[in-house]
Amino acid sequence: MRGFLLASILFLTFYACSNRSTRTAKTDGLTFDSVVVDTMAALTTDSNSPKCTVKLNIQYAKGQNAQKINQALLRSGLLAPDYFSLTRKPMEIRSAVDSFVCRLLTDYHQDYGSLYRQDREHASAYEYAYNVQTDTRNGIDDIVVYTARIYTYAGGAHGISQTLIRNIDTRTGNLLRLSDVFVPGYEPTLKEILLQKIQERFKAKSLEDLAKQSVFTDGDVYVPENFALDEDEISFVFCQDEIAPHAVGEIVVGISRSELKGILK
Repeated sequence: MRGFLLASILFLTFYACSNRSTRTAKTDGLTFDSVVVDTMAALTTDSNSPKCTVKLNIQYAKGQNAQKINQALLRSGLLAPDYFSLTRKPMEIRSAVDSFVCRLLTDYHQDYGSLYRQDREHASAYEYAYNVQTDTRNGIDDIVVYTARIYTYAGGAHGISQTLIRNIDTRTGNLLRLSDVFVPGYEPTLKEILLQKIQERFKAKSLEDLAKQSVFTDGDVYVPENFALDEDEISFVFCQDEIAPHAVGEIVVGISRSELKGILK
C-alpha cells in the first residue's frame, strides 16, 4: 500500500514541468513560467479504489524581485492546506510545489485509508480532487494581476470552486492589500458602492431585499480582499458560497476608477 502511494509521488516529480498554455503577463525585467502537476494516489490497489487527484498549473516569477514575489505567493493561500505558513524558510518554487503535493497525498492516505477499509460500500465518499489553475495579466501601471482558480472536491453533492486574486507591484515585489490602494477611512464609501452594485444585479432595493434572496443574509456587507487592479476598473470577487447560495456561483463586482476617485490613493 505504502509503495503504491510512493509510486504516485515519484510519478509527480518526474512530470513537473513548464507549460505556457495559460495567460501570462509581460513586463520589463519580469517573466512568468509554470510548474505543472497531474497525478493521483489510490487508497488501495483495488481497481475501484477511491483516489486523490491533483492537477496544478502554478505560475511563478522569474527576474526582478522574483524570489520575494514567489515567497509571498506561496504563503498567500494559493495552496491549501497552507503547509508553508509553518516556516519562514525560503523555498524554491518547484521544490515547494512537489513538497506540497507529496504531503497532500500522504495526508489523504493517512486520513482516509483506515476509514475506507471499514466502509468499502461507500467508496465515492472517499474521493478527493484538488485542482489549481493560475494565470497572470498586466494590470494598471506596474501591477501584475495573479489569479488562481481553485476547485476542491471531498465527496458529497458538489465540489467547492474559489478564485484567489493577488496584485503584484513589480517595482517592489509586494502583494498589495486594500490599504495600499485606498485612502484611510475608505470602507464606508466602498461598502456603499458595492452594496448598490449588488442590489442592481439582484434587482433589490435594500439589504433586506437581498437577504430575502439569500444574499448577505447576516446583514454584514464587507469589502473582499479578492480584488483585481485593472486599467479602467477595480473588480471585487466574492467566491461561490461566500455571500450567496451555491447555485448563484461567483459574484464579480466591477467598479470604474471614476466612481472610486474620492477614495483612491
